[in-house]
Amino acid sequence: MTYLLKIRLTIIAIALSAFSIGEVSFAKDNCCIALVGGTVISATGQAPLENAVVLIRDDKIERIGKASAIKIPSNYKKIDVSGKWLTPGLIDTNLHLILTTVPEFFIKYEDQLEEIALQSAQVALKYGLTTVADTWGPLEPLLAVRNKINKGEVVGSRLLVAGNIVGTGGPFTAYFMGGWPAGGKSIRYGGWVHPSIQNRINALWEAGVGPNMAAMTPKEAADTLRAYIARGVDMVKIGVSGHGLGAVEPLVFSDDALKAMREVAREEGVPFTTHTFSVPSLRQALKVEPDLLIHPNVMSVGWNSASEPQKEAIREMIDEIRKKNIYAGLMMIPNWEHTSKIMAWDSSKTPQEYYLNMVMDERRPYASKENYDKQVAALRVWLDRNVKVTLSTDAGPEAEDLGPTVWGRLGRFHFERLEGLQSAGMKPMEVLMAATKNGAEAYNLSDETGTLEEGKLADILVLDANPLVDIANLRKINQIYKAGIKVDRSILPQNPILKYDPEAPWPY
Repeated sequence: MTYLLKIRLTIIAIALSAFSIGEVSFAKDNCCIALVGGTVISATGQAPLENAVVLIRDDKIERIGKASAIKIPSNYKKIDVSGKWLTPGLIDTNLHLILTTVPEFFIKYEDQLEEIALQSAQVALKYGLTTVADTWGPLEPLLAVRNKINKGEVVGSRLLVAGNIVGTGGPFTAYFMGGWPAGGKSIRYGGWVHPSIQNRINALWEAGVGPNMAAMTPKEAADTLRAYIARGVDMVKIGVSGHGLGAVEPLVFSDDALKAMREVAREEGVPFTTHTFSVPSLRQALKVEPDLLIHPNVMSVGWNSASEPQKEAIREMIDEIRKKNIYAGLMMIPNWEHTSKIMAWDSSKTPQEYYLNMVMDERRPYASKENYDKQVAALRVWLDRNVKVTLSTDAGPEAEDLGPTVWGRLGRFHFERLEGLQSAGMKPMEVLMAATKNGAEAYNLSDETGTLEEGKLADILVLDANPLVDIANLRKINQIYKAGIKVDRSILPQNPILKYDPEAPWPY
């Protein structure tokens, strides 16, 4: 059964049942609504449609058009959205529902991972992410939450699960925390945990596709990946390079092993994404033409410290990415608000914020207008070559009881990333399409979602301000519809395990 067919059958099963997301409940005899009077921004690149009507029947958009051209059937519930703007629901192609950068988290909450994944999926939905891809996490808890969401048993973003980064290790291996100095400050990786606990938690993440795969023959790697896909993942993420092993990340797989795994993904009909942290690993990934490159602009030798020959090699690879129409989930997106706050931070004024002061003091020597401008210039190398960018945050939840991480707080980081892209020179429409249309296309979901078009799922944000004037207006959410069902944002997240506020001003 192909990936798209599995998704479609799940959607049909949900549409045929009666369920609710918060305040609105629909059954087969109460299926239809009309959003009347708003401005529709389809994210197809076409001009906005003012004074529009959007007819929603069951889970789908039935019709979109000018109010003067559409007669609303009498059995449709009219919802006045005059003075509002309608966009597709947002899609994050790279986040983590169960991840913080504090090692104690994995120990304290080891028995509540499924509950945390659900909380994160609800936080994501509350803030406009109707579809999210978890690209590294414990497989079984994530699959359990995805299945409950798909069946309508619980509320949450539509969840795509990769499980482990194939070929790499769990949270306490050298590929992650073990690769950072003990007591690390800038993002708080580090610390010591008893080896038996480390091994137990690592096994939850690795799920049979851990570092041992690096020693496999191409056929063994292919067979192992096929068995892993059979466990129900929605896509695979291959560790082409290591993750935190050293100053220059080594390649994990041979060209032949990578090619063999790519063929398995094609045969099984699942999107194939890659993790790369170096120039050689990005070059190797391009040989197999992935559907999505995750953080391809994060490299052991960054753009601003690269030699001219290295820069030329990077430019050539970027041109190849565009030529092959490969999607890029760019990271390393500077944010001037963050930089300026770090520059102005005075720890003497916040003596009670021990861990926060530690992080900010560690970052302050590198925060300057000059460095910010260099980071923007490095990003522009990709944007100016018209690479198809997706929203890719690496965001995760936080736990106030374990102190601030100041990394990427789920619920707000996607807004900050999109605002960073706009500040770097992308037009608001381009940014919106990166966060909607491009993400759907990267994961082979463009027949179902990503744009506001007739026949697609009614994943809709209703906004109080125009995002094409300022992409920051995506924060001004008035209503959310996921597959035609209105979301009651006021009740999300339900029964939260972790305490943190997505609306708190950065860095708090």
